[in-house]
Amino acid sequence: MDFLPYFLQDLLDWLLSGVIVPLFTAISKALEFFLIKPLELLNAPLWLQIVFIALFTALISILIRKLLRVDEKEAEFQRRFAERKAAQELIEKLDDWKKQAVLYDASDKELDEEFNQYLAQRFARYGLTYLLPIFLILFWVDHLPKVVDLKEKTGAAFVIIFPKKILGIPGVSIPLLFLVVYCVVIIGYFKLRPRQNRL
Repeated sequence: MDFLPYFLQDLLDWLLSGVIVPLFTAISKALEFFLIKPLELLNAPLWLQIVFIALFTALISILIRKLLRVDEKEAEFQRRFAERKAAQELIEKLDDWKKQAVLYDASDKELDEEFNQYLAQRFARYGLTYLLPIFLILFWVDHLPKVVDLKEKTGAAFVIIFPKKILGIPGVSIPLLFLVVYCVVIIGYFKLRPRQNRL
């Protein structure tokens, strides 16, 4: 970071230590209090806590999807794209092939630009909706006291141990259990939501 001016380094240090770390610490403690403590009071095993956390994360993703209005933006793009494709069909009715070629060229460029912009926006929306919550929650889970203890005692984070190794795997790891539950909930959401909202 030597290439950054000192005032910018100081600003970034303050931002990290004064804003980001306290904010994430507060969120972590709140999540522990509301998600983990009730389950611990019920003596729920760690694997059940992971299932509950994955369910919570999937619900957060669905909420973010609704807040970002992903379905509406997808439908709007599909509508605009269909309109542009329909407009291209009108070009075929022109008698002059030179005009047709010029108009096709311009129309194709516009379609390409719009489609590339749509792909970039879609990637950003899906990253915020799915990847970011998964990454942040798994990072948080990895630092939970129970998970840290499990890793220190066993050297791994298997929450379900098989009686015998299956394909050399002794059990189900925390990330695997989390992702399976998360994916089942997300797929279930898409299957069960009202048909008129589907794309």
